[in-house]
Amino acid sequence: MTVSNKIWCPALELNETDIELILKAELPGVELRELQVHAEIETISIAGAHRKEEQPKAREIIPSQLHYGPLQCHVPLPVPINVEKVRAELVDGILTVTMPKLKQASSTKAMASTANT
Repeated sequence: MTVSNKIWCPALELNETDIELILKAELPGVELRELQVHAEIETISIAGAHRKEEQPKAREIIPSQLHYGPLQCHVPLPVPINVEKVRAELVDGILTVTMPKLKQASSTKAMASTANT
């Protein structure tokens, strides 16, 4: 496959525990220095590029199904996250982004403070 300028998004998985959200993205062949992870309170974004190594005089026997070129995706999150404590690691082609949930005041306290004003 030739390198494309078409933007692609990797396969994703988003899971939730009681305290955090965990996003995994399949990024085989992509290096950490080629990635940017941007966290907002209700969105996580991944951008970067998968560069194809040129092999001189290599003849493609089976057409490549790998994605090359720029990648970008924005994932809306089901709950707000603590942006300051987001962690990302890339191990064996899997990017794992761990996002602690934002602790919110209970609705009972918010209602009580509103009633007193």
